[in-house]
Amino acid sequence: MTVVLSEREEASVEGQDGLWLGAADVERATGWTLKPEGLCRGEVCVPVPMEMARNGRVDLAALWRSLDHPVLQDEVGEVFVLGTAAEERRRALAGVEAPDFTLPDVNGTPRTLSALRGKKVFLATWASWCGCRFDLAPWQALYAELRERDFMVVAVAMESRGAEHARPWIEQAKAEYWCLIDPDHRVAELYGMVNVPQSVWIDARGRIARPTETAGSTDHFRRMDVKTRTLQPDDQAARLAARRVYFDAVRDWVLTGKHGLDAAAVQRKLPEITPEIALAHAHFRLGTWLRRHGKGDEGDRHLAEASRLHPDSWNMWRQAADLHEVGRASSPEFWARVQALGERPYYPPPDIPGFPRGISA
Repeated sequence: MTVVLSEREEASVEGQDGLWLGAADVERATGWTLKPEGLCRGEVCVPVPMEMARNGRVDLAALWRSLDHPVLQDEVGEVFVLGTAAEERRRALAGVEAPDFTLPDVNGTPRTLSALRGKKVFLATWASWCGCRFDLAPWQALYAELRERDFMVVAVAMESRGAEHARPWIEQAKAEYWCLIDPDHRVAELYGMVNVPQSVWIDARGRIARPTETAGSTDHFRRMDVKTRTLQPDDQAARLAARRVYFDAVRDWVLTGKHGLDAAAVQRKLPEITPEIALAHAHFRLGTWLRRHGKGDEGDRHLAEASRLHPDSWNMWRQAADLHEVGRASSPEFWARVQALGERPYYPPPDIPGFPRGISA
């Protein structure tokens, strides 16, 4: 069997019914330590009921469910996903310390967010299936200007096809900042992201200065000529002007602290995380794993369920479309979904002075 966890390496296990792991596999898979007093992380210990313990092993799936974490498995019971409860995600964000993560860069080198303590970080997401792939070059210009002011851009590619699908755009932008690859959209799960490009501002102490928001994009694209993929000059100029407003705000924050929010304001602006959303991320993780391992039909079913549970996540729907066929993420079906929004924004405007508040589609 294989355990797939939202934030840990895969762990090989043995067992028939349930997910029975010994202490070493439990710790490798979850980061929790199995002790006589229970399953422990730091000073927190969760007692293990007798029916979940057997010959020095625990049924981790049953224990995980008892803690209200989502648990999924594939059709043949060989792959498990142990997700994270919505309440735990909410608590992590409410503390306003930026959730840590480790992801490989485009060349496979692991990069850990907390290693950037002492720098202000502009954490931004993008994808090859989104026009925001062209934001990599403006992010490079911002980084080049501010890199000597203890500033780093961390660009995370929501790219379930892997690094080689993102590499051409990174190389075209001549990006010198961290360019990380996130095939399972872990950063989206950690920070409550639903679209690309979205960003989080993180101060030098590792605390969230601005929670998840649109990273300078606008809904001008909704007036695009779909056949030619072009905008009217006025719309193009307005779109670029809005992006400049946003990047100027990032610059002001790096240099003076302006536009950074206090903890209470950050907490008020945190994204909603529900049990349905937590379960959706588990389905998404299992779906992408199954697709990578040659089980496309089964994987697609989990990806579809992820979108059903979390219909506000364009990340999930567009990534699943891209996995089905490159280009489908911008297909007529995508445009129909955008049109169905009506007056609702595709890119909710960030609360930045001077940024346009509404754009008629």
